[in-house]
Amino acid sequence: MPRRGRNIYKRKDGRWEGRVILGYDEDKKRKYHSVYGKNYSEVKGKMQKYIEKYGDIRGKGDTIGIILYFWLEQKRKDWKPSTYANYRKIVENHLLPYWAQMHPEMLSADRVQKFILTKKDDGLSSKYIKNMLGLFRQALKYYENQHENVHYVIPNLSFTGKYENKSEIKELPSIETIKEVEKMLYIKDVPEQAGILLAINSGIRIGELCALRWKDVDLDGGMIHVNKTMQRIRTYSGRSSETKIYIMEPKTRNAVRDIPLPSNLIRFLKCKKSSPEEYVVPGKRVAYCEPRTLQYRFKRFLKENGFQSFRFHALRHCFASRCVELGFDAKSLCEIMGHSDIRITLQLYVHTSIRQKRILMERLNGNL
Repeated sequence: MPRRGRNIYKRKDGRWEGRVILGYDEDKKRKYHSVYGKNYSEVKGKMQKYIEKYGDIRGKGDTIGIILYFWLEQKRKDWKPSTYANYRKIVENHLLPYWAQMHPEMLSADRVQKFILTKKDDGLSSKYIKNMLGLFRQALKYYENQHENVHYVIPNLSFTGKYENKSEIKELPSIETIKEVEKMLYIKDVPEQAGILLAINSGIRIGELCALRWKDVDLDGGMIHVNKTMQRIRTYSGRSSETKIYIMEPKTRNAVRDIPLPSNLIRFLKCKKSSPEEYVVPGKRVAYCEPRTLQYRFKRFLKENGFQSFRFHALRHCFASRCVELGFDAKSLCEIMGHSDIRITLQLYVHTSIRQKRILMERLNGNL
């Protein structure tokens, strides 16, 4: 029998043997590392040194599912509601179905790689999977730091092959179409008129636009001050499907910015400006128009005026592309868009037209 709860035994040959749990094999059977000594104390000391070096693996510890929920609830107070909702969505939709019943010691490079391939087969992007694994590692390390004498040997939770970072380019309306939509907006008096014109001429995000009040529109200075964003977020309290509108600071400090406006739009907005506390895009039942409702209104406007339907976010794409065609430098455009990195601006939002490419190629004639 083992002494004092330790996995230490006296063998028939007179030696003492201690076994440390290494983890589990594919059949969920325990794997052990054995140490030997002349007496109980010697084996106990060797086991302690091994545990200090490689970690204390306990087969009866909490499962990964419990660990993930512990991390979510302990860190919730430190995160914005949108961050918590996003992380919990990742945990419940992707991590728990695969890892919930396993123990941390059952993690292995092979299992992680199988998880990656499974998620790729589900159609998730490499970037999303990479971020997901980053959160997974955060949760395990946080749990380990919060529990004394708990140490995990965590494998490298990352890709073992070539990392792909492909940005999906969705079909976008032409710049000519955007110009026609803009012309129609100048003559159509609809509640969202000023807001959509601002989106076309500033590249503002839909959440930022919905949170914009007239006090944030400085027509004398010719610019808008972007310092809030609006988002409907699942609360995870009470009913499982309950959501709530949050108006909060943007996710990054780069998103807090001043965007200059073209003079023709400034003249138009001076005729539309309302009291400072009112929202630029008003609601019907409440003071504001939330992003989802603005999407519906925009889609209806396109249909009623004979335009092919496209997403509201396409206005942001097209604004960036128009700026590039007009010769904006990348640094200025990056700041106007509210990005933290110029590469984001160039890779995700700027799609140069074939006409612009042809103009650039024709410049070669002058050098021949």
